Amino acid sequence: MNSQTKFLISMLFIVVIILCVVLTRFYFDVTKNTENSTRENRVESVVRSFGDIQVFRSDGGSYGLLNADLSVLVEPDWLEILDVTEKLVLVSARMDNQVLTGGIDYEENIILPFVFRSFQDLGDGWHLGTVAEDGRCIVYDKNYQPVFQESFVSVTYENHVMTLRNETEQFVYDMTDSVPVLQSAEFGFPVSDTLSLNWKISNRFYLLSLSAADLRRINQIAADYLQMLRENNFRNLAQVTTSEYFSTLVKSDIMRGLEPESISNFSFSRRESGAYDFTFQIACRRAQERKELKLHLYLRKNAENQMILTVADISSAAEE
Repeated sequence: MNSQTKFLISMLFIVVIILCVVLTRFYFDVTKNTENSTRENRVESVVRSFGDIQVFRSDGGSYGLLNADLSVLVEPDWLEILDVTEKLVLVSARMDNQVLTGGIDYEENIILPFVFRSFQDLGDGWHLGTVAEDGRCIVYDKNYQPVFQESFVSVTYENHVMTLRNETEQFVYDMTDSVPVLQSAEFGFPVSDTLSLNWKISNRFYLLSLSAADLRRINQIAADYLQMLRENNFRNLAQVTTSEYFSTLVKSDIMRGLEPESISNFSFSRRESGAYDFTFQIACRRAQERKELKLHLYLRKNAENQMILTVADISSAAEE
């Protein structure tokens, strides 16, 4: 055997040794990771039950679900499992350096977005999710379907009555049945820098035909039209009505130079014609002159089912 052959055999031997070392290390790493994974996913203890479904804690400290035959239904990938329904599992997870709550199905697809910092069980099947970004509240039913298609600043629930609040409005609902029934609503809008008109409606007959959106629209129409009167500028009438009523709603100089001082005698009623009468009085001052304005704003729904202003009946009387 010449020296060249010996050299080649030595090199092959070295290569074989290196391959053995690499393969041994690879096998060791894979085995170690597999053992860790198995250990972390192993059931350490059952911590809670929802009927036949059990919440378990893994050795790794995360939580999953077991079905009735103790097979893993949801992998232990979650910081906490908060609730279980037929189609949704409410869980929390760490995302973007914060703990967020959301909902997954049993295939671990996200069906309720992870945008909530907390969920509260209000009782009687109602749940309250608080959004992490802005702290606003969303009400859900027992299946985690939204009850109202909007969020609120605060929500309280007691004795089957739910109160929903925003900055300048409040709604009170009877939640005895599966469909909420509006009991009362309160609104407000600024009349001047120091004066606001705050009003409330609790007539059950009117509330049967008026939704929260209708009442919010009425409040906005009254606020916008009063601003037009004060500024003597009616270019934005299309925001409160349709073109057929433009000419009758232009009330030039009615409030020019007048500064509102107080508001009184608010009322809300429904006329035989079907129109709603939004009435209030404003005491105003201009220099040494004082005037009392009485406004009747008549509103009704148009063909598109949108509330619009159709008539503004405004009378004034000088105060002594």
